[in-house]
Amino acid sequence: GTFQLTFLVEPAVAPLARMLVYTTSPSGEVIASSADFQVENCLPNKVRLSFVPKEGLPASNTHLQLHASPRSLCALRAVDKSVLLMKPEDELSPSFVYDLLPLKEIRGYIFKDYYLEEDNVNPCLSLDNIILNGFVYIPISPDGEGDTYDILKELGLKVFTSSRIYKPEICQHYPGHMMERSYSITAMHLLDDFDYEVTDHMAAGNPEETVRKYFPETWIWDIVSVNSEGNADLDVTIPDTITEWKANAFCTSADTGFGLSQTVSFRAFQPFFVELTMPYSVVRGESFMLKATIFNYLTACIRVSVSLAESTNFLATPLEKEEESYCVCVNERKTVAWTVTPRSLGQVEFSVSTEALQNQQPCGNAVTETPEKGQKDTVIRQLMVEPEGTEVETTYNSVLCVSG
Repeated sequence: GTFQLTFLVEPAVAPLARMLVYTTSPSGEVIASSADFQVENCLPNKVRLSFVPKEGLPASNTHLQLHASPRSLCALRAVDKSVLLMKPEDELSPSFVYDLLPLKEIRGYIFKDYYLEEDNVNPCLSLDNIILNGFVYIPISPDGEGDTYDILKELGLKVFTSSRIYKPEICQHYPGHMMERSYSITAMHLLDDFDYEVTDHMAAGNPEETVRKYFPETWIWDIVSVNSEGNADLDVTIPDTITEWKANAFCTSADTGFGLSQTVSFRAFQPFFVELTMPYSVVRGESFMLKATIFNYLTACIRVSVSLAESTNFLATPLEKEEESYCVCVNERKTVAWTVTPRSLGQVEFSVSTEALQNQQPCGNAVTETPEKGQKDTVIRQLMVEPEGTEVETTYNSVLCVSG
């Protein structure tokens, strides 16, 4: 006959559930079977994270909403998408957490240096050969057929019982009338080594000019407690980087334990902006190329002016002849470059502004338009200027005599 078994799958049985079904016959023989079930790596503390809205202008505000088990303590992180591209395998995930478990499954009877195998002490069965129609039939124990003992050993279970968990084995007759047991060879399973490694809508209200000078790789790095209802709402200011931010959180609770949210995205974007390309540091007197690239994601062509603010800390010369305005059409970009030679040491500031002009001059056959808001974008970046020459280290020794 057949029957069905129903059991509840909980996070506690992840990542692997192993089921043993057995019955004992009136003669004392045990019949068993087992099956493995891969369980999804779910964590008991259900953590959800979301941005409202999911897209915004640089330097504007947005809300970060967090939900977890009541009174959980949560760690929040939001970093530039480029940071995650460096080592995606190091990202925290349910699989990563479960891999930190020192023991996930047990197989076999070998643990460290201990050999826990048992010998079959039951006597073998001595059966006579059968002669039929001139043929001799010799009883044998077929290799490869397991028994209840093999199933229990595969599960790593030690059983103390008087029931028959070994299959009967046939005694082999050898010359000299010796009877010996025939053993079937089964594979020994070693215990696994412990593993100790453990776009909705744009926000309204653009300012006439956007000044951007805060470009971190890490936006949010904080610890937050949720209230008795399991909620927390944070009002955060978007950095000045035009990029996609990746955020996630993990929480701990005295009631439900550990939980991990899925990674959510936030897009910091404006349809018209400028980006600077420059080295991290140079030596005083060394010349380098400073590039300003204007991007246009508006629905029409625009005419823009580009300017580099003058400073006594550096000398800048346009790489090409400067023009009063440049044409940038839909989904296009324009790059303006200067050759720059720093004159002072330390952090030198560069400020580049681009402005959409109210100019009726067309871009080829396309009519130009002026954005209603955010007509001017200014980016301020700093460059480390180091002294020329070779660093020399000098050590001075002295002897101090202490009286008394």
